[in-house]
Amino acid sequence: MLQLARQLAANADLGAVIGTFRTANRTKNLLTRLINIEGLSYQWIVQAGRWMLMQVCTLPGTNLLIRRALLEQLGGWDESALTEDAELSIQIYEAGYKIKFVPYAVTWEQEPEKLSTWFKQRSRWARGNNYLVAKHVRRVLAIRPKRLGFELLYTLALYYVFFAAIVLSDVLFGLCALGLVRVPVPGPFAEVWVLALALFVVEVTLALSRAEGEDSLLNILLTVVAYFTYCQLWIPVVLKGFYDDYIRRKARIWVKTERFAVTPKAGQ
Repeated sequence: MLQLARQLAANADLGAVIGTFRTANRTKNLLTRLINIEGLSYQWIVQAGRWMLMQVCTLPGTNLLIRRALLEQLGGWDESALTEDAELSIQIYEAGYKIKFVPYAVTWEQEPEKLSTWFKQRSRWARGNNYLVAKHVRRVLAIRPKRLGFELLYTLALYYVFFAAIVLSDVLFGLCALGLVRVPVPGPFAEVWVLALALFVVEVTLALSRAEGEDSLLNILLTVVAYFTYCQLWIPVVLKGFYDDYIRRKARIWVKTERFAVTPKAGQ
């Protein structure tokens, strides 16, 4: 927290600062290993990339500092938001401040060890994103500079863009595999698919290399596994969020993620 506090004190244009988080129970089982890969990839590809290119990033759920005066000015957290950190991020940028990514400020956190726990957590995130879209989609493009508004708009649409890409890819793959659809244009489509998978693996491996020991052969192999399994879980998560919000009209109640006993390793 000291590194975060120094950044906040030294830069008046910062409304908040965030560090990186690591998974304390990453070796517990297959699920925690895949979550660890996802978390590192998100932080070093999305958060770090957006900060370096556009001075934009969003608050995570942990390892962050916010100016108290700014938080009071904004009226605190929106209690209706199930992803209050993401909602507050938009408000901070609307107020003219930035959120800085400080990668060397590291904390350790526990991730779900059971798929049912993971699914409840991610469904809550999906519903939180639905709320943000409804609340902010018409306002973000008014944020200046305009590139910032477009980036925040893309952030709001990320769940739907990723969902649509996976579903479309799965449908086309299945139809082509069954011979129900043929592409009349000749081309090395099988080779292109292999290259797309290779690009995914290389990109994630580069992100993993930013954390000591994480770019192991095991994690690289698990990245390939994640492409066909873990990434597909995005489909039921988004569908569950949509069903709860727009069909059941379920009340938004923030539920704490179930935690488990953890024995920290040396140095953590």
